[in-house]
Amino acid sequence: MTQQATYSAGPSAVPQADDTLPARRPSSLRRFLERPSNAIFAALALLIVAAAILAPWITPFGYAEIDLLARHQPPSWSHWMGTDQFGRDVLTRVLYGARISLLVGFSSIAIAMVLGTLVGTVAAYVGGIVDDVLMRLIDILMSVPGVVLALAIVAVLEPSLINVIIALSVIRVSQFARVTRGASMVVMKQDYVSAGRVIGMSGSRIISRHILPNIMGPIIVLATVRFGNAILAEATLSFLGVGIQPPEASWGVLIADGYESLFIAPWVSIFPGLALFVTMLAFNMLGDGLRDHFDPSSRTA
Repeated sequence: MTQQATYSAGPSAVPQADDTLPARRPSSLRRFLERPSNAIFAALALLIVAAAILAPWITPFGYAEIDLLARHQPPSWSHWMGTDQFGRDVLTRVLYGARISLLVGFSSIAIAMVLGTLVGTVAAYVGGIVDDVLMRLIDILMSVPGVVLALAIVAVLEPSLINVIIALSVIRVSQFARVTRGASMVVMKQDYVSAGRVIGMSGSRIISRHILPNIMGPIIVLATVRFGNAILAEATLSFLGVGIQPPEASWGVLIADGYESLFIAPWVSIFPGLALFVTMLAFNMLGDGLRDHFDPSSRTA
């Protein structure tokens, strides 16, 4: 006797979405921004970048516009951050200085990240004498203090924007190479890398398809954290007179400009210094958030 299936017309016969479909997992970006601190510092970093890009539309003054009748004016409604020894609007120069400082930071970190990642992955994948030679060169590079090495490079090449970027890139390559090599060594122990070698995949393809995608987390974290240090290094070089040269406005140049008048017009140096501090804080905290996001085991209780 064949048993026929009967269906009830009641509410229980209607399948519920929660019973049949798995819950959708939030996107990686959404999970990152769920932490209030991450959202705050990400928004602050975006605000700083946006202010630098929109500087010509934010302020009515030119960054080199001189008004000797308005020298050393304190902050007011006309000049929110006061004026310097030449009557130039400090807020305008801070905004334009952000463009130079952020450009140096982004460019130097990007170059160092590309070169360091290349050196680290090649050293880890090839191994042997290639690994030994490359890592000994990296050790030599790391043994010299970064600021001293940057000073030497800029002194040889002469101070300019391009040469400052080159110098700051060189002193960061070793850090990216070390992190990349360590992460690559871990990934190379995985079965899918061994399988790729067995089926005859080329080394470049294994690196590009299997190793690099799995080590981008630590690289991005390092780039974010070191970005603030790169801006600070540029400010140090400019303050010492071997970085960005006047009349270009970078935060290091602005701090140096106000040094001689620190007691009669402290706002000339204070506001660029605050901008530098806030930017470093935002990107360093953003880097900490990214580290926790990519490596949950590093989170503090």
